[in-house]
Amino acid sequence: MDWLARLREGLRSRYVRLIEEQVARERAEVERLRAENRALLNSLLCTAGAPPIEAPPAHPAQIAPIRRRSWPQIAIAREIEAAREARARERAAQKQPGT
Repeated sequence: MDWLARLREGLRSRYVRLIEEQVARERAEVERLRAENRALLNSLLCTAGAPPIEAPPAHPAQIAPIRRRSWPQIAIAREIEAAREARARERAAQKQPGT
């Protein structure tokens, strides 16, 4: 009976190894396809005049959550920044009399 149990264990571990190898191959294929998709997307973005996206970190858990803003929120933030810069220029002009 002992030899039968060893045979089963040997066959099962070979099966597990085959499954693990298949998973590793598929993960490598997914990474290759992601890299190819990123390259195609960057090509389109550069054609449109937008900055390219960067490669993500190795593990998804390392990605910091990005707060996505709507276009009106982005426009308001740009207006606020422009107003701050104008105010800073006015203050700099007031501090330099006679120029």
